[in-house]
Amino acid sequence: MKIDKKYKKYLFAFFMALGMSFFMSFVMVAINVGFTDNFVRAWLGGWAIGFLVSLPASFFLPAYITKLIDKITH
Repeated sequence: MKIDKKYKKYLFAFFMALGMSFFMSFVMVAINVGFTDNFVRAWLGGWAIGFLVSLPASFFLPAYITKLIDKITH
């Protein structure tokens, strides 16, 4: 199955949010909870919340960041 290239930026944002939230939640749970018996449950719960927050951010932030970079560079 191939997906049309017009959806490329949306797929990129989705997978970027998925990957970033996966790794960041792992590190944050490891730091805050440690590798306890409850680690996997806490990590997956944190990952679900992190993904739900990072997904919309990954769609909207790039436009604002690009404008900011355009203003501060020449």
